[in-house]
Amino acid sequence: MSQHCRPKTPFVEKKVRRLLGKADERYGLIEPEDRILVALSGGVDSTSLLWLLHNRLNRIPIAYELFAVHVDLGFEDKGYSSVQEWVESLRVPHRIIDSKFGPRAHSEENSENPCFLCSRLRRTALFKEAGRLNCNKIAFGHNLDDLIETFFLNIFYGSQLSTMLPRQPFFGGEITVIRPLSLLDSATIRRFHQSLGFPLTVNPCPSKNTGKRQEIREILQGLYRKNRKIRGNILSAMHNVNLEYLPSFLDNTKR
Repeated sequence: MSQHCRPKTPFVEKKVRRLLGKADERYGLIEPEDRILVALSGGVDSTSLLWLLHNRLNRIPIAYELFAVHVDLGFEDKGYSSVQEWVESLRVPHRIIDSKFGPRAHSEENSENPCFLCSRLRRTALFKEAGRLNCNKIAFGHNLDDLIETFFLNIFYGSQLSTMLPRQPFFGGEITVIRPLSLLDSATIRRFHQSLGFPLTVNPCPSKNTGKRQEIREILQGLYRKNRKIRGNILSAMHNVNLEYLPSFLDNTKR
């Protein structure tokens, strides 16, 4: 096919590529010879992330390796086999970890929020698998909306100013968690996912649309509809913390 006959790259794909590259440059996410475990739930964000990181290998002068790992939470299957076949077509090494984390988190033996326990168990399994595969990085599909929602969750219910980080080292830097979609909102990623026709696994968790995160999400979405600059303003605010205008306790040792 001649160059003039090639289909144009959709605008949403260009935007997604640009913002992923910007996040990589801004936060120093990917380095030469990285071995990256991609946490693949099978949802919109994680499948988009895997494809982008895989496709990017042919576009940048940096060599790294990818390993896709899916933690089966133990709920009824909701179509992950189509995602598995798609990953195999990419020729990315793929591993499925069978577990009962979901039912366990929703059982009577669990006295805490089921999302907290499930997330902790899943994260532990991924860290262990990263060690087994000798991966120095774990890539999660958390996007800009996830970071903003976590920021307000921690303010309202955790009494602290904090959120998930685009780059976060663990175990003395032995493993680093990266979030390459940190500058992309969920709606843009969804449009990108649909435009390329990636497969999708339906989230089978009974708590997926409940809880405090969903409440925060609905509040924020209402604000975004009224003023589309708010999302970007929140992101800028998280990078521009003025400690001089935040209250602090009096240091009695200096009195």
